[in-house]
Amino acid sequence: MGIKKFYLGIYMTCCYLYWDEKRTGYLFDCGGTDLEDIVEFVEKENIRLEYLVLTHGHGDHIGGINRIIELYPEIKVYIGEEEKEFLTDSKLSLSREISGIDFKFKGTYNTVKEGDHIGEFKVIDTPGHTIGSKCFYSEKAGIMFTGDTLFRRSFGRYDLPTGNPEVLFKSLEKLINSYPADTKVFSGHSEETTLGEEKTFLKSQQLI
Repeated sequence: MGIKKFYLGIYMTCCYLYWDEKRTGYLFDCGGTDLEDIVEFVEKENIRLEYLVLTHGHGDHIGGINRIIELYPEIKVYIGEEEKEFLTDSKLSLSREISGIDFKFKGTYNTVKEGDHIGEFKVIDTPGHTIGSKCFYSEKAGIMFTGDTLFRRSFGRYDLPTGNPEVLFKSLEKLINSYPADTKVFSGHSEETTLGEEKTFLKSQQLI
């Protein structure tokens, strides 16, 4: 069991590889096509890459998913039900602004909602940064992947298409009050933290 972080795309977005004791691999977000380090690590560690999980549909989190399915045709792709159009609409994904590419996903995918499970990970609805942002929690591992919903000492912006500040702060309150304080948080653009640390920060800023 382990976690390895890779930085992908022009925004150096965090892409996380998680694997369990059976060497089953989960890839959380994939924001660029520079995947050589991921492929090398997966092969070296004999990991079976089974799940590609998208926290939301912005271009700096989905830009490499066409390349991933070329390399691993059997991988299953998951995105929030509310964000399936982000995979083919560059105005929603902001792919043109981010990378200058009119991005369209070429494969098949599965949609998820609150309470679903992807392997050992529970799906949590956390809209606000985008309408269908999700977080993914493993009780067994004590970890959570939060995408751009919750960062270390910060949180996602809400001034982009489908963003909403009131909804985002409700999502943040839900996370820090519903899951253990020692849960390790892995976000899209910051160093690791815990829910307890972020609860203290958000309360100190009178945001929740």
